[in-house]
Amino acid sequence: MAAELKSLDFRFLVRELRDSLLGGKFRKIYQYGQGDKQFLFEIYVSTKGDFWLQVDPGAMFLAQHRKIAPVTPPNFCMFLRKHLNGRAIKNIRQIGFDRIVEIMTDSSILILEFVPPGNVILCDRFYNVIMPMHVQRWRDRSILPRKPYRYPPGPVNTYNISFETWSHLLQKQTGTIKSVLARMGFGSLYAGEAVSLAKVDAEKQAGQLSPGETSELYRAARLLGERKAEPVSYEDGVVSPFPLLTKKEQIKGKWSSLSAPLDELFSRQVVEQARLEEAGKAEEKRQELERIVEKQTMMSEGLREKVSDRKQKADAIYSFYGLVEDILNGIRKAKDSGLGWAEIKSRIESEPTPEAEAIVEIREHEGTVLVNLGGQEMELDFRKSVEENAADYYEESKTARRKSEGAERAIDDKRHEISMIEESPPPEKPVIKKKRSKPRRRWFERMRWFVSSQKFLIVAGKDAASNERLIKRHTDDRDLVFHTDIQGSAFVVLKAKASRGTKFASLRDGQPWPTPAKKEASEIAAACSKAWSKGLGNIDVYAVRPDKVSKTPPSGTGLPKGSFMVQGDREWFRDVELKMSIGVIIDKQLGMAEIISGPVMAMRNFTRYFVTLRPGDRQSPELAREIKNKLAYKASPEERPLVEQLELDSISRLVPGGTGMIVG
Repeated sequence: MAAELKSLDFRFLVRELRDSLLGGKFRKIYQYGQGDKQFLFEIYVSTKGDFWLQVDPGAMFLAQHRKIAPVTPPNFCMFLRKHLNGRAIKNIRQIGFDRIVEIMTDSSILILEFVPPGNVILCDRFYNVIMPMHVQRWRDRSILPRKPYRYPPGPVNTYNISFETWSHLLQKQTGTIKSVLARMGFGSLYAGEAVSLAKVDAEKQAGQLSPGETSELYRAARLLGERKAEPVSYEDGVVSPFPLLTKKEQIKGKWSSLSAPLDELFSRQVVEQARLEEAGKAEEKRQELERIVEKQTMMSEGLREKVSDRKQKADAIYSFYGLVEDILNGIRKAKDSGLGWAEIKSRIESEPTPEAEAIVEIREHEGTVLVNLGGQEMELDFRKSVEENAADYYEESKTARRKSEGAERAIDDKRHEISMIEESPPPEKPVIKKKRSKPRRRWFERMRWFVSSQKFLIVAGKDAASNERLIKRHTDDRDLVFHTDIQGSAFVVLKAKASRGTKFASLRDGQPWPTPAKKEASEIAAACSKAWSKGLGNIDVYAVRPDKVSKTPPSGTGLPKGSFMVQGDREWFRDVELKMSIGVIIDKQLGMAEIISGPVMAMRNFTRYFVTLRPGDRQSPELAREIKNKLAYKASPEERPLVEQLELDSISRLVPGGTGMIVG
């Protein structure tokens, strides 16, 4: 396999996918690539974690890498999300010995056609087309919404027919035996492997095989499909589900799954394609800049000429000051005396005076006269004085000089950009996300947790059960426990000691709690209390040592789950303002953005972009969209696409009490 998978590859892949994905649920679906022909299905399998199923026009595999998906998913992608997200995979199967794979849920069937031109089709359980990616029509088959789905004509399934039937079909074929097997779905690579195993001449005509050769070939072809999967890759980029006799000297690597080398192979193709696209964009940008420089250079040259021309004309006006003054005064006096313009022009033509000889044309509708001063023609406004006319030309010269200098600076900037493009190294690999193994969740990750500006861990209960666990199991002697005066609110613990393997701060022996850490923990307690849903602006919060929090009520009484008795002295934090900030951490190297929440000061320290919430009546789904838009607006142009990748659900979960409003 090189450019695309063959039927035999899909036979092995479907086995692999069934082992990994059966019972899993669709969580996210992405569609991208040239022509939107690539899909990535994120599937969660209980006890196994998340898997990425990559579907390309010629291949499918479980991926460890993927490109960043577009910010706005195509309509068909949104359609698939609507019908598949949350649905469990009941079965995965290959149709016959064809390059068609079906993924079945309890309500629909996703059909992936890898036979050119390819298609992705969603059907109901009865194979009625709900929606195809592409509407297709042939003479004997159509793929249309609300019409029954029909499979295309496929190759013979060698693994589902008897030797007699297979032999009869083979004898009716024309061409060499290798080419006939290739047409039967094996492709040239596996057809060559089959004839090698059978020890049959690959160039022998199919109709000329002896019964013994036909039998050996049938056995060899079936053996290929029944072999144990031992995926290998070769020096020339070929990947196969088992070692090939025909390429045994060229093995490059052995793999634990067929998806792994396919992922590497197709990821490299994606990277190379993206590199070529980046190089093409750079060349287009360079050519565009050169066109701009050419236009700006011509404009600058014209402006420099204008600078000189207007200054020369202004200087000429003063050189011929008396003549210019007589011309302007003469025209104004003639007009003031009641003469018409025809009479004025006639007199000028007939008078042999220096003034008349200098006048080339009177443009009465424009209020100007065209004159020749020392061989240089220029317009003069006869409604203005000599000085005003000269000043106009001087001002035009200055304006042109300023524009010329600006154009020169712009040209220098563009030439610098061109040199940067020409001198820059080849485009680096595009951002490719790598699927990381899912780390085991720590105890605090099962609750609401935050980090103070001084890096102390703050943990809050999510409900009565987590309140109980937090206080009973995860609170140590040196911690501080925070709570509000409102019953039913979360308990909040400021942790004195960092858990092993984390980067949180620890309180040194004998060190008092820093005031900022306590203040920020009180803000979390206020935000995680019933006061938020009640719409209060401020509330009192207290802190106590863990030994002052008891599950033992007074005699004859009981405490509900998640409730505790608090005794002894309390440290009060009066009128704590209810507020919470939500920010985003950018990892450019991994091409990822992570949404977090916490005290305002912590967000200022740890994030570049954040917004602050207070109690309000905006529901969290609507508020999450506004938060995402504001974070994207604040982000730099190069980081904005990563922010726009954030899922609204992950933002919505961080809104205290499910409602609020943005205040900063």
